[in-house]
Amino acid sequence: MKEVPIFIVNGFLESGKTTLIKDIVEHNDTYHDGSTVIFTTEEGEVEYDDEWCKKYGITLKTCTEKEKFTQEYIESVDKECVADRYVIEYNSFFDLTEQDFPDYMAIYQIITLIDASTFKVMFNNMRNVFSNMLKFSSLVIFNRCDGITELANFRRQIRAINQQAQIAFENSDGNLTTMLEEDLPYDLKKDVIPFEEDVYPVWYTDVFDNYQKYFGKTFKFKTFVAQVDKKDFVIGRKVMVCCENDVQFLGYEVKNETNYTPKVGDCIYLECEVKHEKSRIVDEDVVMLHAKNVTVLPKEEDKTLSF
Repeated sequence: MKEVPIFIVNGFLESGKTTLIKDIVEHNDTYHDGSTVIFTTEEGEVEYDDEWCKKYGITLKTCTEKEKFTQEYIESVDKECVADRYVIEYNSFFDLTEQDFPDYMAIYQIITLIDASTFKVMFNNMRNVFSNMLKFSSLVIFNRCDGITELANFRRQIRAINQQAQIAFENSDGNLTTMLEEDLPYDLKKDVIPFEEDVYPVWYTDVFDNYQKYFGKTFKFKTFVAQVDKKDFVIGRKVMVCCENDVQFLGYEVKNETNYTPKVGDCIYLECEVKHEKSRIVDEDVVMLHAKNVTVLPKEEDKTLSF
């Protein structure tokens, strides 16, 4: 059976999902051939009018009840329409982690839209919902960014939930950018940069995103040894990403250029440089720390950090 692609656009009500889908359909030649079914799972202000649907070969299906938006329902629509592709304007409260699709359908892309003007309040009050929305997203777009000064921090919060997604910001002219003027809790103009342990989550995620700008700097911080590979080792911290039930280990491999003999569970003060090179553990290029000096600290419990 031919594989049928599914494209999902996620986000809270009035985040701009309908507008984005219409823009994609109008400007992507793929949608100008064959037929497309658009599922809408909530009622928004912007609508798909009949003339527009007819022009682009769109069949519109609406299902606003979570219990009814099932694999069986999607299969019944496919038997009726036999479409070339499906686009789902997805209700963020449906929970993608529990959503089932027919075996012959494949999710090609998940885009999550976020209103930057309301993100801080919404994220603080609905972290579990955000986590479910973001876990599988390949692209996260912040819109309505004008006047928002905390975009760099927003990006780090998203990166903590999903390390693979591309994160973009929509300018007032409608163009997208991934570049930001960072508001970091340390000065990257310095050659030697010590930081307190509660800064580690911010440092980790920004290094992950922008490792090139960290080259040539020396960093000093407290951390814990989580894994040992001969002389080399892995360091990191437990970080609460979205809620108390979502604690992740954020860590990096370390090339040991010191006389220190690593032991799992050691609490250490690490002096290191950031590189990007081949990992023996995962057999691909990754962020790699090079240890210049290691001081073993008194034993203590690895407390959970947060953003």
